[in-house]
Amino acid sequence: MTPAERAARERKQKIFVVVGGILLLAVLAFQLPRLLGGSSSPAVASAEETTLAGDPTGAVAPRATNVALVDTDRRVPAAPGKLTSFSVFSLKDPFVQQVVPESSPAEAETGSPAKEEKAKTPPKGFTVAGPAAAVTIISVNGTRQVLQAGEAFPASDPVFVLVAEQPSASTAVIGVAGGAYASGAKTTKLKVGKPLTLVNTTTGARYRVVLIAVGSGEALESAKPTP
Repeated sequence: MTPAERAARERKQKIFVVVGGILLLAVLAFQLPRLLGGSSSPAVASAEETTLAGDPTGAVAPRATNVALVDTDRRVPAAPGKLTSFSVFSLKDPFVQQVVPESSPAEAETGSPAKEEKAKTPPKGFTVAGPAAAVTIISVNGTRQVLQAGEAFPASDPVFVLVAEQPSASTAVIGVAGGAYASGAKTTKLKVGKPLTLVNTTTGARYRVVLIAVGSGEALESAKPTP
């Protein structure tokens, strides 16, 4: 390489170094404020915030607000068909006599006694009379049983006894087998077609007794409850 070429090359390198240094200084002058403390716009915003915070007239004191607490103990109404409360039966003496009228809810629940009453009602316009039945028929909770004076019933749980038959009055006298009713009475009367509900409050058993037919027999002395 000749001295002239070397001198030209060195001149170009110097020019490149000078131009690069100028560009580097320009970049540093533009980016240096951001690197050191950020731009000038945040400083302006900070000054505005400081001015607003220092102005006592611009501050607004918070107002006290009355807050009502919800009563969590309030009873919510139950939805239709949901149980809200229940009660229990009070204790009573066993074999309490309870006369249930024909239109009582107990008869409406079973449904079958109403049909029996309708079937036994004779047609209007004439009456039917006939001889008394040879035996007495009593229905207990829908199960019929043929009885004679002195027999206990029902067959599944013989707690009652047929004491006497009174065909002329269409009634029959029944009592508690080996005991008495809570009222102290020894016997009670059944009338044809008139249901009678007896409750044993000790066991909770209910007996719906209906006299279907009255026989012509007489009471047996051994079947009568002892005084």
